[in-house]
Amino acid sequence: MFQAIGKEITRKLNTSTEFVTANGNNKVFPVIIPQGVQYPATTFEIMNVSNFLSKGNSLNSCDVSIRIACFADSYFTTYNQAKATVEALDLFKVNYTEDGISYTAKFRFETLDDEYFKSAEKFYKNVIFNCLIIKN
Repeated sequence: MFQAIGKEITRKLNTSTEFVTANGNNKVFPVIIPQGVQYPATTFEIMNVSNFLSKGNSLNSCDVSIRIACFADSYFTTYNQAKATVEALDLFKVNYTEDGISYTAKFRFETLDDEYFKSAEKFYKNVIFNCLIIKN
């Protein structure tokens, strides 16, 4: 179910005009930015899964924290990336099917923080979302 969530995050961000303007097109990656990719770029990571949907169908929902990290050469660019990320994903709801099972994912913005990656001399912002996944 998490592979499909990553695809939905990537699709939603890459179809947001504001996000593409701030980040560039097709520069959203799972967990790490590949070598050779020019900044700005963005990663997403699934964290803190609770009440994981069991194979035995005993649980019908789970909560997932998702970190979107926006990297750029300037603080102003990370601000625009993060703002566009929140605008695209906050209160976003999507239905999808994985392994023959239908789910609904509901995203909600939680927190934002600034960072500076000294060794690479890059600014980045972490944008954290809660994602409630419900088995339909």
